[in-house]
This record gives sequence, C-alpha cells and structure tokens, in this order.
Amino acid sequence: MNLKKYMTYIKVVETGSLTKAAELLSYTQPSISQMISSLEEEYGFALLVRQKNGVKPTENGWKVLKAMRDIQKGYEKLMETVDEINGLETGKVRIGAYISIATNWMPRILSEFKSLYPFIEIELYEGNASELDRWLEEDIIDFAIGSSYNHKWHFRFLLEDPIMAVMSTQHELAQSDIIDLEAIKAADWILPYSDSLFEVHHLIKKEGFTPRVAYQIRGDETIIAMIQNNLGISLLPQLLLSNSALDNITAKPLSILVSRKVGILTNTTKHVHTPSINKMMSFVEEWVKKPNQMEKNL
Repeated sequence: MNLKKYMTYIKVVETGSLTKAAELLSYTQPSISQMISSLEEEYGFALLVRQKNGVKPTENGWKVLKAMRDIQKGYEKLMETVDEINGLETGKVRIGAYISIATNWMPRILSEFKSLYPFIEIELYEGNASELDRWLEEDIIDFAIGSSYNHKWHFRFLLEDPIMAVMSTQHELAQSDIIDLEAIKAADWILPYSDSLFEVHHLIKKEGFTPRVAYQIRGDETIIAMIQNNLGISLLPQLLLSNSALDNITAKPLSILVSRKVGILTNTTKHVHTPSINKMMSFVEEWVKKPNQMEKNL
C-alpha cells in the first residue's frame, strides 16, 4: 500500500488536472504521471481519462476513489490521535456553508476556534444547497452547515431561520407590520432558484399559487441589490439579512410561520471523523447556543 500514490490520485481527481495537482503537492508533473501509471499498472486497469481540458476518473477510477479516501481519512485520524496524545492539536477541516452563514457566522467562529486550536487548518467553501450536496457526496468537504430540506445526510440541528418577506422601503407593502401571502401574490417577485432556496419553492407549491416572477436569480447579493432598487419583492431567510448594511431594504414577517432548519450535515456513509473535525463541529454547536452570539445575528 502506497499512501502517497493514493493521496496524489485523490488530488488529481479533485483538481481535474495533473499540473494543478503537481503544484499543490509540490511535485513535478512527470512524477505525478509516474505515480498514476504505477497504480494503473498495479491494478490492471486505467484510472484516468485524458481530455483536452484536463483529466477525469474512469468508471473503475471512481470505484476505487472512495476506498482511497477512506484510507487517507484513516491515516489522518491516526496521526491526529497520535498528536493529541502528545499534547498537540493538529489536523485539517473542510467546511461547506451557505453564503449567509459563511458571511455572518464563519469569520467569528473561525477567529475564536483558531485562538484555541492554532495548528488546525481550515478550508471554507461557500455554496448553495445543491453544491453542498455535491461536495458531501464527492467528499470535497467534511461537513456542511446548511438546511435540512432533504433527509439524505445526517443532520445535527442548530436553529430555526425564519423566512421573511423582503422589499424596498419604497415598496407599497413596506408599511405593513405583517405580510399576508394574498397581498404578495400579485406583486412582482424576485424569485431565488430552487437549488438556492428549496424552502421558498416548497412554500409556493404548498400554498398552490403561481407568483408573478419578474426576475429569477441565483445569487443572494444580486437578489438583494435588485430589491434595493425596488424591482420586486422576495422571500429570504433572516440570517441572510443580518449583520449587513442593507440600505433601502425592510424585512417583514409572514402571516404564516415559514422557516428553514439550519444544522450540520455529514455524510452518514463515512467512517468516524477525525478529532479535528469533531472539535470543529462541537465548537459550532456550542457557539450557536451562546445567546449573545445569536443576538448579533438575528
């Protein structure tokens, strides 16, 4: 078993490029190619398909990838456990999070966590619900902080994030204290795509109405900018609107309770996490429970 070859193959798949993998691993491209060829010769089948714009795994290459990742994770867990026994706190944690969470939570979480565990490396990925799903499936991230719109992953609840009616302060409904769905059915909507906010699309389907969609946008920042210019009304999670200087915008509660459950998502098919991953997940849970933290966000 050659762990170095496995880690090299994993990095090539993640980057889709022999050249990029070589740069990240501080190898030469010929040495990367040699290690992959050595594995292919040992296994008796091709691992990669060479394309004009890079490489991708063959069908058999995908099959062995998960086993290689399990070996890599097992090795990382072993080394972190050894370091922990020797009084060192080391490791690497890859976190995926919604943009609203990455913006409003993660800077303070990472700052406080790094003060306690300065030698644990953190990688943060920002994405929508579909991207978090894919990153968990492909083992690009160790865990995600997102919503429980499906039951595909193990879910550790953190909080309820209310869905609010968001509009310009110049909008005709801006003076209302509570927004009734009937009142906004005829309004121009700036609708998020379903892969960004499943909860909003579920609400529309459940209530059985077709909104008058003026614009359909995927990016949160673009939606907010369009609302600021009074181009329509939208339904957005409260967390997306907190801790931000959002001029010319007001958020109103809906007449019916609509929210998304935010929590930690992990791939239930994976083995036990490394000590550093468990430390980070526990830290996030405890951080969210602190009243003063959430008062700053909600």
